Amino acid sequence: MPQRPTVAEVESILRAPVRQNWEQFTKTLKTLPADVDPDIASHAALSLIHGQPASLWSFGRTCQQLPAPVIRALLGRLEADSRPHAYFLREAVPQEASDEELRAAWKAALQGLLDLETTYAWGSKQRKAKFQVLASTPPLLQAIQTAVVACEQVSLDMLAVLTVDASDASVDALIPHVERAVQSQGWELDRLEDLRKHARSTPVMDDLFARMEALLQGRRARSPALDLARHLGFGELDAIWFRTYLLAGDTHATNSLVHHCNINVDSRTPRWFSVWQRSRMDGHDRNAWSDTRFDNEKLHKDIRGLGACELMQLPDWVARTARRLGTAWNISDSTLFTNLRGKKRARLAEWLRSGT
Repeated sequence: MPQRPTVAEVESILRAPVRQNWEQFTKTLKTLPADVDPDIASHAALSLIHGQPASLWSFGRTCQQLPAPVIRALLGRLEADSRPHAYFLREAVPQEASDEELRAAWKAALQGLLDLETTYAWGSKQRKAKFQVLASTPPLLQAIQTAVVACEQVSLDMLAVLTVDASDASVDALIPHVERAVQSQGWELDRLEDLRKHARSTPVMDDLFARMEALLQGRRARSPALDLARHLGFGELDAIWFRTYLLAGDTHATNSLVHHCNINVDSRTPRWFSVWQRSRMDGHDRNAWSDTRFDNEKLHKDIRGLGACELMQLPDWVARTARRLGTAWNISDSTLFTNLRGKKRARLAEWLRSGT
């Protein structure tokens, strides 16, 4: 039967870089001796969320059985941390509690973090069940409320728990996030709309979502992307979206130059037009790429000097880019994903090819 490592051996493992032996490192954190140095152990545990890559999920899975002195040292290290998980843990785990109560609260808090990091589909029954448990567990609900009040950027899962609870305290915590989204009318407003899937129906919650829906509908109706629908003769559409992926070059040849171009248009979103063109710069180095990226706001990157364009000039830009790259796009073979059907879809495809 293998001997348990000594405290000195454990502390030596904890001091080592995490990536040196991940399995040994995490196994050690799961079975720390009671007399391990709290400073060394807490620093090692926090490396899971402060290092690269940072993972709250790994932290939650690995650190549930920490000794009480290590938990207290870890919470002390989080005192100056202003991220949501730090507020959550400080609020959910009372440091003045007895060792036994502290460890129980700590384990429950880490399980709460895991429930907020679930990978189940957004509207799934499993995810709904986890949100219900969090909303019905007072210490965890209060910890989420504290984190949401303290931080402008929090996970959608935390906000979803507040909509499930829908109490006055939860609504008070949620409203500033809604107000900021209303003011910006950007991506955050679209993100908050997803909360409706989990929200409990109350007069206040229903009013909040009705207000967001009205703003979203108004913004979408004003989207410049709809000018394209009018230009193509489609009249007044509620929405137009499409995406297509262009390819040039022999992707099967080892040293060939390959060019890619992703085009996205979507009147429903704040970033209603975006293009990302990539070219392998050196046929001998499959990791050497040049990028041109732009959207309706600005040109973000342009290594080859291809420049940006307005939406209406997109076909000309596609053709000009092919000439600059010395290639030809496979436009006729590219897949076109769109909400348009029949003749409208065919007209859009014809417009995309019109510059070639």
